[in-house]
Amino acid sequence: MTNAKELRSIELASFTTITTGISVVFSIIIAIIIAIVISLTAPKGASVAIYLIPTIIVGTFMFTIYNTFCEGLLYNLLAKRFKTIFIEIKDDTEIVKISTTETAMMLSIIATIEAILFYLVSVLILPLFLSTMMQTLMYSGQQILAYQVYKLLLVISQPATIAILIFGTLIITFVFVLLGTLIYNYLSGRGRGIVLNLVKENDYTAIESVDGLKLAIVFAIISGVLNLLFAIIMAISGTPITNSIGIVLIGFIGGFVEAYLIAIFYNYLSPKLGKLKIELID
Repeated sequence: MTNAKELRSIELASFTTITTGISVVFSIIIAIIIAIVISLTAPKGASVAIYLIPTIIVGTFMFTIYNTFCEGLLYNLLAKRFKTIFIEIKDDTEIVKISTTETAMMLSIIATIEAILFYLVSVLILPLFLSTMMQTLMYSGQQILAYQVYKLLLVISQPATIAILIFGTLIITFVFVLLGTLIYNYLSGRGRGIVLNLVKENDYTAIESVDGLKLAIVFAIISGVLNLLFAIIMAISGTPITNSIGIVLIGFIGGFVEAYLIAIFYNYLSPKLGKLKIELID
């Protein structure tokens, strides 16, 4: 039995908490990997790693709280004015269809507003953060890396960069989300939909657990196909074919690993931090 549901709102506390928890676990893994690589390859790399590990973890924690809360809040506000995301759920477990245009429009608007907010915040905070990072790198003897950060600061401050960021975010997000939902609906129609364990909690529906393998397969295929399209564009523009192949492989393999880890982390953390709650109405 298939039921059509409207994603009317997202419970902000649960969305922010569980997403932040997952992101922090990822940041710990990434920070350790980066620290090991730097320690083995760069002069005085161990001293740099000591600064980078807490910076990555704390930075991820703070950014994810801000970003996730904004995303949930923006969705809840926009849902009152625009068409919301509709999904079809089979047997209250498998998502067999996601609305295409509505999803792409909603997510692209949210991403664009976030890009504008990011720019406004970065005008005050980012130069200070990058300046502090440059001083840390120079103190550790990493003048080349410090110069790269300086060049990044110059690029970010250009008005053209900001315009490209805002309009590029709107267009690219809409196109890629639209294609992603179309691919998902094709896959779910052939039994490859995401499977969730849903439970009713008062006015909300809580996600008890996620089928990691199902999520990983779907995400890998969508990511791989989108990367394939991007690789074709890059190949036409003159990028070596080996680089294009690498982009596709990263899409498939990276998408599978990332989605599978997200499901594992969610299933482990949700009993401790709280399950994600959403308002689904008929």
